[in-house]
Amino acid sequence: MTSGTLKEVPDRSIFLHYLAKRLIENEEEYLPSEQLFASFKPAVLNNSNNIPQYGEIKNAGDEGGDFIFIRKPDSE
Repeated sequence: MTSGTLKEVPDRSIFLHYLAKRLIENEEEYLPSEQLFASFKPAVLNNSNNIPQYGEIKNAGDEGGDFIFIRKPDSE
């Protein structure tokens, strides 16, 4: 998952804004990165000139897994 291609992206990018927003709003205990990316990609495309990317890094030993975000329990 990346905010764009070879173009430089600012630290406070639209990509980061929507990534953080979706993580904060998430109510699922387990959230696969592919599902997370799909949930905010349209918002980034509609509000930025960058084209976010999701995929595998070739020749890096990837065996087809996915990164899973685990929701931290709310503090009481």
